[in-house]
Amino acid sequence: MSETQSGQGSADIADGAVEAPSRRFHELDALRAFAMLLGIVLHAALFFMPDAWSKAYSAEGYPAEVSGIYTLLFFAIHGFRMPVFFLLSGFFTALLWQRRGLRQLAIQRLKRIGLPLAIGAFTVIPITTFAFLWAFDVEEASLFWWPFIWLETLSHLWFLWFLLWLCAGFILAAKLGIKFSHPVIWWLAIPLTLVPQLVMHEPVFGPDTSDGLFFNPIVLAYYVPFFVFGAFLYQRDIQVSRWWTLALLPALTVVLFSGLTLLYDVKEDWAKPLADVFQVAFAWLMCFGLIGLFRLIAARERSWVRYLSDASYWLYLWHLALIVIAFELLVDWQVSVHFKFTGMVVGVTVILLVVYQFGVRYTPIGTMLNGKRTRRRAEVGVG
Repeated sequence: MSETQSGQGSADIADGAVEAPSRRFHELDALRAFAMLLGIVLHAALFFMPDAWSKAYSAEGYPAEVSGIYTLLFFAIHGFRMPVFFLLSGFFTALLWQRRGLRQLAIQRLKRIGLPLAIGAFTVIPITTFAFLWAFDVEEASLFWWPFIWLETLSHLWFLWFLLWLCAGFILAAKLGIKFSHPVIWWLAIPLTLVPQLVMHEPVFGPDTSDGLFFNPIVLAYYVPFFVFGAFLYQRDIQVSRWWTLALLPALTVVLFSGLTLLYDVKEDWAKPLADVFQVAFAWLMCFGLIGLFRLIAARERSWVRYLSDASYWLYLWHLALIVIAFELLVDWQVSVHFKFTGMVVGVTVILLVVYQFGVRYTPIGTMLNGKRTRRRAEVGVG
């Protein structure tokens, strides 16, 4: 989903766009790829948590300290991953608007988000569903229904559906002359996130999930402040300081563990609202901290980081089916739980990277996901 490359198309003055200096935000491309790739880790961890996915497989037989590690890993990632992703999506949406105008923004979003979602509805989602049915020994499902399972669930592609709605809202707001650069956004976005969080009820640390075509609007409302704040960061040209990295320290210690304790161990009526405050604080601190960290470590262009950034979209689309299959194949192996987890994550990643390199990157699929890529001379070889 590379979007920061300049020189493609012109700004549309009629749409209120302003020509901006060319710059590629390598650190934010890398952070977005990191958020996408963490989805592989997140979904692999689910199989080692008690009471996670149906059957919970062998989680009941794992020592509490083992399943506890993966429960903590899951909640820590879930608490910030999609907030970071939607914040970056807002940033890049504002960037595209300023560089190319609203019309080109709409076309690009339909090509990079709408088209993959439409194709994925008849490929990725049915195949992922089949993997779950096979793994969980579900036999009563109709073969006829599989191609239309997206009417019931968008599975892990729900975020693409949300992005389309957020981009549509952004375009409408821009058409109405609403500015995303007013300083009030800085002060309102963060507390406004707490409102939907307070009315969420899933027993998880972080936001609820809504993966249906007819989604829960409360969940979408939760991500709106992150998206708008991302647009605000771009339009105000806020300079990210490396000191933002320090936000990770309280986030991953006091805030995370206080929120988890209040959510799961304290049974008083006041505990849940206070836990919600800690969950929102965790999400925002991780957003600021990770932006600062990637500014520190990924501000310069590196070819391998750029490559992973391009590949991450493909990896995320197809990882879940392979994660399910991998665990079904490994579940009876008498080896360390940590070996299984690592093998699943590394194995699925390597397989999908190989497929990406030889079957996606330079094909129409790769063009749809990331734009056209040209083989380097060394890759083409000598005829």
